[in-house]
Amino acid sequence: MSVAVAAPPSRVMSLNVCTDQLAMLLATPGQLVSVSELASDPGLSFHSALATSYPHNRGLAEEVLVAKPDVVITGAYSLHNTTPLLRRLGYRIEEFQYSQTLDTIPGEIRRMGAILGATSRAEEMASSFESELSRIEAGRCGSPPTAIAYDQNGIAMGAGSLVDSAMQAAGLRNIAAELGYSGMAPFPLELLVEKKPDIVVLPEPLADTPALADLIASHPAIRALGQGTLRIHLPRGSASCGGPFVIEAVKALAEARRRVVSCPPGGSAP
Repeated sequence: MSVAVAAPPSRVMSLNVCTDQLAMLLATPGQLVSVSELASDPGLSFHSALATSYPHNRGLAEEVLVAKPDVVITGAYSLHNTTPLLRRLGYRIEEFQYSQTLDTIPGEIRRMGAILGATSRAEEMASSFESELSRIEAGRCGSPPTAIAYDQNGIAMGAGSLVDSAMQAAGLRNIAAELGYSGMAPFPLELLVEKKPDIVVLPEPLADTPALADLIASHPAIRALGQGTLRIHLPRGSASCGGPFVIEAVKALAEARRRVVSCPPGGSAP
């Protein structure tokens, strides 16, 4: 007796910048009818250029009613009134949590693939992510250097953040996490200067949208850390959401580690 296999949805709508990116990578042509307006923001979306080819939405229930998708994909932190309303109206809703650790990313890739009927592509993507991550972790050597991700307005990425997880994979000690900071938290500039980490990850200002919040990257105290502190930027949007592109953030951190740590004889850095 054969078991009927449900056909993939023909019309899919994404309301969240994180689900946007997974959907864009896995959807077949014409399947994804709309992505969120944040999908084109290069500071938040690693695949912002890809998003320009899709219609955009603001995450409103009214937009879903007009588009009439088979499936609505969203995130736990999207507009709170939209998801319950759409569920009451009978729409199929697939809600994703925000990935805070690297080990959750392959599962989210596979889940998106199952929703879109793209299990083979998703499995290949997830397996590639896992293999590359294992390669980076296996290539670590020497003592782990100290690091901090010091973002706009002096916000540090502490324990439980996606950047913290990427730092751990790259073999770095996140001083914000070690000092008890969790998630995204204000971190005193004076404390950063006192601890003088080996690596400081700074926000890369967008040339077309200057902001006062980015001035922290050029603060005299940051410059005064001297040559003993390596300053780097992560690829734009690479650590804003959980997706295969996060491996680019891990690679950048691993490369920074290689630049500040001398491997012992026989050791190698990724």
